[in-house]
Amino acid sequence: MKFPLQHIIASSQFDIKAMMNVFSLATEMEEIVQKGGTELAKHHILATLFYEPSTRTRLSFETAMLRLGGAVISETDINFSSAIKGEILQDTIRVVASYSDVIAIRSKHKGVALLASQCSSVPIINGGDGIGEHPTQALLDCFTIYKQFKQQINHHKIKVAFVGDLKYGRTVHSLCQLLRLFSNVEITFVAPQILQIPDEYKTPHDVIEQDLTQTILQQADIVYMTRIQKERFQSLADYEKVEDIFHLSVSKVQQMKQGAILMHPFPRVKEIDLAVDALPQAYYFEQVKNGLPIRMALIAKVLGLA
Repeated sequence: MKFPLQHIIASSQFDIKAMMNVFSLATEMEEIVQKGGTELAKHHILATLFYEPSTRTRLSFETAMLRLGGAVISETDINFSSAIKGEILQDTIRVVASYSDVIAIRSKHKGVALLASQCSSVPIINGGDGIGEHPTQALLDCFTIYKQFKQQINHHKIKVAFVGDLKYGRTVHSLCQLLRLFSNVEITFVAPQILQIPDEYKTPHDVIEQDLTQTILQQADIVYMTRIQKERFQSLADYEKVEDIFHLSVSKVQQMKQGAILMHPFPRVKEIDLAVDALPQAYYFEQVKNGLPIRMALIAKVLGLA
């Protein structure tokens, strides 16, 4: 089946059929990774333009292309790019597109991936655009949830609690949209008012809370924890008011219901104790692993290879 998307810019581009199509291919990619890779993307080049710090997203994109048998070119510091000389994004994209077959881009500014897609001759994949969206992270998160709850998600209510920095948290902005493609998902947004989910990402059915109560922990099937993003605040004083507002210890995580999972998009700072890693609820490293097959699937799809 021909993949309907040329570019991957936002979660709103996906319907349930397209998302499940990606999940199906990602499952095949998991097997390919275990076998050491494939030559499906041989002679194809991925360009990664990451103008904001990244570890997992950039490296998993690059590993994904290498596992597919392709090659990678990258630019990871805007201070060493022509942008520092004043080159506009449109010119950068047109040039890089002439060297590559697909571009993954990350920026500090919302809307950059969309702008890039409007002037690119090759597929653009959004690797995070400021406080906007992070659709590939959302897909790997949703893939993680689907694999764990696929027997229940279409038949029983699944409760998801998003906790932390929801105002600036682009992973939350993207993931909540994908989760709504399943009819039985109930979402609770837990954050102080200064960090609550923007209106554009919530619905009248969502629950809004300011405190992570024992009841929320005991009822949630998924707790999706996020860090307070110091770099997004314009005022250090505002950041310091909320920097330690949420913290998960072993005793708190052990309050979660049987079978529930704790997720985090990383990087982690101090919102989850390291000792929590040993608990069965800790699923954030499983998320990390799922980034590789999902991004392999997306690259293969937009290149028309699968």
